[in-house]
Amino acid sequence: MGDEVKINYIEANVNPDNLSGVLISEDAAESLVRCFLPDIVSFFESESGRKEFEEWDKDWDKLKEIT
Repeated sequence: MGDEVKINYIEANVNPDNLSGVLISEDAAESLVRCFLPDIVSFFESESGRKEFEEWDKDWDKLKEIT
């Protein structure tokens, strides 16, 4: 990694606090997935990732009971 990509939000007229309306191409989305997915999978296959998921799952179950 190490290389930073800087996006000029002002030139793009985008509010960096609300990126919900930002659209990216399918190719760009696929590139991001190919970049991040292996690390995400590795994390959740690790012991700490499984523990993190179990904690999240318990919290999610509690939230579903409330609603």
